[in-house]
Amino acid sequence: MTDSLTNYESPSMISDAATQASLDAFIARTLHALSMPESGIAAYFADPDIVITGPGLDECFIGPEMAQAGARWMTTLGIRWEPKIIMSWMQGDIAWTQIRIDGHKTERGAPAVIPYLSTGIFRRKTDGWTWLYWGGSELQKEPRMHGRRDGGRVAGPPR
Repeated sequence: MTDSLTNYESPSMISDAATQASLDAFIARTLHALSMPESGIAAYFADPDIVITGPGLDECFIGPEMAQAGARWMTTLGIRWEPKIIMSWMQGDIAWTQIRIDGHKTERGAPAVIPYLSTGIFRRKTDGWTWLYWGGSELQKEPRMHGRRDGGRVAGPPR
């Protein structure tokens, strides 16, 4: 389903090509830094309004001090974050994105790829971008929130 984002065209606020390229590069730099301890990741999450939420119950980091500590912690998890698809929209100096990420790590001694879906909200500054919000979740083959129906098919919107 998230792969269909590559062909999506927004009716109104899709960002222009230059904005998309600028956000893509900023997100790629952030994810590269997030993949390595001692990478200076804290600088990406310095906005006074920053909030980061993750898939874990206790993964909510509000404000730069907590967000930077959370980001530094994430660099120690041994995950290589790889952006796959980024769609962005913009209004004024605020942009938001839907980001499909692959998290590469080792589980039980073998390579594993964990699909991850994130929403990012950014503020344009004179010298680039700053994160305002980053929230993500691990994609699941079988969603737990709305269960299953129709003889084992994963539930989805009514057709």
